[in-house]
Amino acid sequence: MAEFRAPDARSSVDQIVKELAADFGTTPVDTIEQLVVGSFGELAEGARIETYLPVLTKRVVRERLRTQNPSAA
Repeated sequence: MAEFRAPDARSSVDQIVKELAADFGTTPVDTIEQLVVGSFGELAEGARIETYLPVLTKRVVRERLRTQNPSAA
Protein backbone atom coordinates (compact mmCIF):
# COMPACT_ATOMS: atom_id res chain seq x y z
CA MET A 1 0.00 0.00 0.00
CA ALA A 2 1.17 3.51 -0.71
CA GLU A 3 2.59 5.85 1.88
CA PHE A 4 0.73 9.13 2.28
CA ARG A 5 2.37 12.37 3.44
CA ALA A 6 -0.74 14.06 4.84
CA PRO A 7 -2.03 12.49 8.06
CA ASP A 8 -5.62 12.38 6.86
CA ALA A 9 -4.77 11.13 3.34
CA ARG A 10 -5.52 7.48 4.15
CA SER A 11 -8.97 8.34 5.46
CA SER A 12 -9.61 10.48 2.38
CA VAL A 13 -8.61 7.61 0.10
CA ASP A 14 -10.85 5.21 2.04
CA GLN A 15 -13.79 7.61 1.76
CA ILE A 16 -13.27 8.06 -1.99
CA VAL A 17 -13.15 4.29 -2.45
CA LYS A 18 -16.43 3.86 -0.53
CA GLU A 19 -18.19 6.57 -2.52
CA LEU A 20 -17.01 5.30 -5.90
CA ALA A 21 -17.78 1.69 -4.97
CA ALA A 22 -21.36 2.76 -4.26
CA ASP A 23 -21.56 4.53 -7.64
CA PHE A 24 -19.87 1.75 -9.63
CA GLY A 25 -21.35 -1.33 -7.97
CA THR A 26 -20.29 -3.75 -10.71
CA THR A 27 -16.62 -2.76 -10.46
CA PRO A 28 -14.64 -4.70 -7.82
CA VAL A 29 -13.67 -2.61 -4.80
CA ASP A 30 -10.04 -3.76 -5.17
CA THR A 31 -9.93 -2.30 -8.67
CA ILE A 32 -11.37 0.99 -7.46
CA GLU A 33 -8.91 1.10 -4.57
CA GLN A 34 -5.96 0.51 -6.90
CA LEU A 35 -7.12 3.33 -9.16
CA VAL A 36 -7.67 5.70 -6.24
CA VAL A 37 -4.33 4.98 -4.57
CA GLY A 38 -2.47 5.25 -7.89
CA SER A 39 -4.20 8.46 -8.92
CA PHE A 40 -3.76 10.03 -5.49
CA GLY A 41 -0.07 9.19 -5.60
CA GLU A 42 0.37 10.61 -9.11
CA LEU A 43 -1.41 13.83 -8.20
CA ALA A 44 0.42 14.17 -4.88
CA GLU A 45 3.83 13.75 -6.47
CA GLY A 46 4.09 17.29 -7.74
CA ALA A 47 1.53 18.94 -5.49
CA ARG A 48 2.63 21.90 -3.43
CA ILE A 49 -0.88 22.35 -2.04
CA GLU A 50 -2.58 19.12 -0.99
CA THR A 51 -5.95 20.57 -0.01
CA TYR A 52 -7.68 19.58 -3.24
CA LEU A 53 -6.06 16.19 -3.78
CA PRO A 54 -9.11 14.20 -2.62
CA VAL A 55 -11.57 15.98 -4.92
CA LEU A 56 -9.18 15.84 -7.87
CA THR A 57 -8.47 12.17 -7.23
CA LYS A 58 -12.17 11.34 -7.12
CA ARG A 59 -12.77 13.22 -10.37
CA VAL A 60 -9.89 11.47 -12.18
CA VAL A 61 -10.89 8.00 -11.01
CA ARG A 62 -14.58 8.59 -11.78
CA GLU A 63 -13.65 9.51 -15.36
CA ARG A 64 -11.42 6.44 -15.70
CA LEU A 65 -14.19 4.19 -14.42
CA ARG A 66 -16.74 5.79 -16.76
CA THR A 67 -14.38 5.21 -19.67
CA GLN A 68 -13.98 1.55 -18.71
CA ASN A 69 -17.71 0.99 -18.17
CA PRO A 70 -19.85 3.66 -19.86
CA SER A 71 -23.13 2.11 -18.65
CA ALA A 72 -22.19 2.62 -14.97
CA ALA A 73 -22.89 5.80 -12.99
